[in-house]
Parts: sequence; structure tokens; C-alpha cells
Amino acid sequence: MRAAFRLILRGILVLVGVVVIGLALLLVVFGWSSSSTERAHGECEMLVIEKKIEPVVRATEYRRACMGSKGYGMQSFCYVENYTTASCFIPRWMFWINKI
Repeated sequence: MRAAFRLILRGILVLVGVVVIGLALLLVVFGWSSSSTERAHGECEMLVIEKKIEPVVRATEYRRACMGSKGYGMQSFCYVENYTTASCFIPRWMFWINKI
């Protein structure tokens, strides 16, 4: 009886440990992804400035193409509203988010 209780308790502790480690790993992956998006967006922004792309529409399309070449898609509402911040770009591996 006592051995069965210990076995059940140990199993529950292992399960809780796996869940906590999984959540921590998920936070690390999303944090790294956000940092990479910010860096890629900064690089594309600098290219827009260096190439002196003037009309806002052309700059937006260039930025979207640049981010697309780096593996990021633009969220559809950002495209419609003509937003170009880094938070508008989502990595392609996040397949469940609607991107253009």
C-alpha cells in the first residue's frame, strides 16, 4: 500500500516536472523568436533608409519583401492598416497564425 502511494506520488512529481520544463522551453523559444524578428526588422528598416525608398507604399512593400526573404510573414490586419512594426511580422513556423 505504502509502495503504491510512493509510486503514484513519484509519477505525479515527474509529470509536473515535465510540464514545468515544457513551459519554460516554450517561453525560451518564443522569446528567441521575438528577438530574431526584431533584429531582422531592424536590418530591413536600415535597408529602406540606405536605399532611400521614399513613397510609404514602396517602402512598405520593400520591407514586406525583405522580411519575407528572411522567413517572416506579415499579419493580414497590419497589411490592411499599413502598419510595418516588427510585431506585425510572424515567423513562418507559426503556421496557425494567418499571414500574407
